[in-house]
Amino acid sequence: MKNTPIVFFALSLFFISAGNCLSNKIDHYPSKVISLGPYITENLLALGINSQIIGVTIHERQEIKKGRKLIGTLLDPNIEIIVRLKPDLVIASKEGNRKETVEKLLNLGINVRVLEEVITYEDLKNNFLLLGEIFGKQKLAEKIISDVERELGKYKQKNTSKTIFWQLGTKPLVTAGRNTYFNEIASYAGVINTFGDMETKYITISTEEVIKRNPDIIVAMGMGEDTYVMDFWKPFRNIEAVKSKKIFKVDDYSFCSPTPLSFLKSVAMIHKFSEN
Repeated sequence: MKNTPIVFFALSLFFISAGNCLSNKIDHYPSKVISLGPYITENLLALGINSQIIGVTIHERQEIKKGRKLIGTLLDPNIEIIVRLKPDLVIASKEGNRKETVEKLLNLGINVRVLEEVITYEDLKNNFLLLGEIFGKQKLAEKIISDVERELGKYKQKNTSKTIFWQLGTKPLVTAGRNTYFNEIASYAGVINTFGDMETKYITISTEEVIKRNPDIIVAMGMGEDTYVMDFWKPFRNIEAVKSKKIFKVDDYSFCSPTPLSFLKSVAMIHKFSEN
């Protein structure tokens, strides 16, 4: 599988979580901000925070990188560049940044806020509201949340018995277990995560196990792998998703760098996939 945003969000088992670090206090809304990951950036943009973002990682969408300083990777940001940029605030995430990175920045006197790991919608919501508070966008953040939750309510009574297999990697074949953001999307969309009985967050499995569990829907990710994903499942004609042509390739960024708005979009999309 190619190097995609799924690596930076979904497969958090490869990350070293940032600790529960506290930032130094700031007495004004930040005007020079560095984002240490696409998830952070997408939520800032959803709040209309754009020109304030002066530095981002190399993992961002191309249009976001334009005009901004690249400060390295999630796991290995360039501390020297960050210091040179003199940010008011650096925003990290427990989802993808090392504890050591946060500690280095704090020791250098740089203000850092660390967002919580996103497993549930409530986690996503709380991070979003926190960003709204930091940037004086509380009312906008609350309005967006209110609108999203009103729309999410439309799916509460639409539960189905359909099962979904989340294909988060192909070589190896990786899927999502119970305590994951992907399981949360499935739950809100009214479908059942095929491997939702597994306590392990992200699981390497065999095609035999997928055949045995026989999902109704397969949703795959992987940048540039559209044709490959479809071809991969063609030989397994006994799987219900293959028989009914319910294999879908989705955009990595909307699922792996989620905002409250993209969460709603993802729920709506998965529910639509489940319809006959």
